[in-house]
Amino acid sequence: MKYLELTREEIHIFKILVENPTKTNEEIGAELIRSPHTIAAHVRSILSKLDLKSRYELLSYALKNGLYAVKGKSGEASGEWSGI
Repeated sequence: MKYLELTREEIHIFKILVENPTKTNEEIGAELIRSPHTIAAHVRSILSKLDLKSRYELLSYALKNGLYAVKGKSGEASGEWSGI
């Protein structure tokens, strides 16, 4: 599986983006104490390694590969990670 090629830092960012694809590089950088430029480089690397074109494809990738399952009731959205 291609996601196994991701570094620990990339996996952390991958999970953040799957759970909230609209989160900006600045927001992720503030959360992880990294510069937005570093986050942008990690996002480019993640997309390249997974053969994806945009960060919005990450959720679809995670769902299709059984890495993330969407859970929720009454309009509440949350998810559960598996295997990553």
